[in-house]
Amino acid sequence: MPFDEPANGPVDIPANQPVDQFVDAAKKTYYAGQPYPTFDSVQSTYAYATFLAGPYEPELIDDIHRDKYFIATRILAYQLLHAPETRTQNHYPFIVLVTDDVPEHKRDRLRRDGAMVWEAPALDSGWVKTEISTWQKVLSKLRLWQLTQFERIAFLDGDTVLTTPLDGIFEDRAVNERITNDNAGAISADESPMPFSYVLAGVPEMNAAHHFPPTDEQNDWPNVNYLNAGFFVLKPSLQLMQYYATLTAIPERFDPHLPEQNLLNYAHRREGNMPWVQLDTRWNMHYPTVDDLKGGVASLHEKWWDPVNKDLKPFLQSWRWRMEGYWEARDASLV
Repeated sequence: MPFDEPANGPVDIPANQPVDQFVDAAKKTYYAGQPYPTFDSVQSTYAYATFLAGPYEPELIDDIHRDKYFIATRILAYQLLHAPETRTQNHYPFIVLVTDDVPEHKRDRLRRDGAMVWEAPALDSGWVKTEISTWQKVLSKLRLWQLTQFERIAFLDGDTVLTTPLDGIFEDRAVNERITNDNAGAISADESPMPFSYVLAGVPEMNAAHHFPPTDEQNDWPNVNYLNAGFFVLKPSLQLMQYYATLTAIPERFDPHLPEQNLLNYAHRREGNMPWVQLDTRWNMHYPTVDDLKGGVASLHEKWWDPVNKDLKPFLQSWRWRMEGYWEARDASLV
């Protein structure tokens, strides 16, 4: 079945411990007797990925205990790779795309957690600016299209918590490769050529108040044609990556407030030649509710530390403590 129904490093250092001691300890393998996974060592053609930028608060740059997005990324790694209820059943790798301001000791911790850490160059042509501090470098997500050793990559924003394994998403019909249309009216001369075929499957942006399962008839989406860039499946393509790059070089081609989301919505607009395709709505829910959780949604796009629906906070935070407890025990066994 494409949708799986839900099933019934060193220990974190104190704030006053020197960072270089942590880095030295982090050079141990994340499993006893096993090296870090690398792009050269993985055999899978499918992968999971997320994005991590350095915190905008300077005091959190080196802090592994209070950097909420870093902790969220660790929770996601734990769930995708280790937790029995949610881990990949097919041993798909997990890629963390980082920006240049993520310090080395945090990268090493993620490697110990089992993730493949990749620093990709920024995509910034100067005019794309947003007032939201945590979104300044999100165009770097588009570098995932360069990873052509993979047939498909499922991207999840770091503030995502799983409830069940996601491997079945690669069997969803929405992720099938599609031929690019040739509508001349949707082609602009100042953009590079589109590829012959493409894959982009995702979910629409959600209203905070919604039903489960959501439908357009119940007005659960503000615009069912508007993709949420926090959860999607892609097929890497250098030609498509080049197409995106030309869009970033054309001022005002898309609204820069939500940079990568609005770029993808322009490039894959429903009336264009590469329309995005909707995944089964049970794979992911933005602004999740307890009803979504009880209904069996596979992943919750929500901040573990400050959910919109506060009654979800105990469930979300429990995964932080499970992750940290798992690694405290695992790391202690490697000393």
